[in-house]
Amino acid sequence: MTDPVGALLTELADAMQGVTTPFTRADEADRIYEAYLFAQVIATAAECGGMVTYEDCNEKEVQELVLRGAPGVIHARRRPFTHAVLRFGAARPIEVHLRVKVQWKNFDAESDVLLIDTKAARSSRDKQQLPKPSGCVLTVEGKYYPLGVPRDEALKYVGVRNSFPPSMASLFVTNAFSPHANKCLSHAGRLPFEFGVVPGTRFQTYVRAHIRQAFMKWVAGFDLGHRV
Repeated sequence: MTDPVGALLTELADAMQGVTTPFTRADEADRIYEAYLFAQVIATAAECGGMVTYEDCNEKEVQELVLRGAPGVIHARRRPFTHAVLRFGAARPIEVHLRVKVQWKNFDAESDVLLIDTKAARSSRDKQQLPKPSGCVLTVEGKYYPLGVPRDEALKYVGVRNSFPPSMASLFVTNAFSPHANKCLSHAGRLPFEFGVVPGTRFQTYVRAHIRQAFMKWVAGFDLGHRV
């Protein structure tokens, strides 16, 4: 792939047709990669027959997206940051946020892409609190490294996930392969991960399959007759 950042931007635009995204080549590649993973959630929802809309922090529908470039909180209102809203049959909607924190007991950590029950998200905004794991549908950790993700990033991810309950579904995604990170994550056992995830590869397809599984599990709790 001769222009990896260009491919990410093209995929981002293709997956999120009908809205304006704020990303350009001037942005850091890791930030673009996180937005690309956000777009994979949107594309998967569309493939699964979901209805996708976008809202600001006041739940007003928008077409021009304002996405976080630095870690933030779901209840921030000083800027009208955008989240996606996914609807499947009679299931309660899912919100999709970029770079927000989740809290468990006295520990909080950033989720690069967070899928959360809209009821839990509204409660967090109303109470001005970080969301808890019980309301989270899926958290995605995205790492972009041209020469492979370092082992320390995998170790950090395992440590963070071990600080949260196993019931909180998660996925580690990176653009390149790394034997050392692979060894670390493979030994962790219960934590799904995918390497080599970039546009036009089978590994992108595998990530969408992980996301679809999260949708299926969520929808089954509300609407067993709806096909995802």
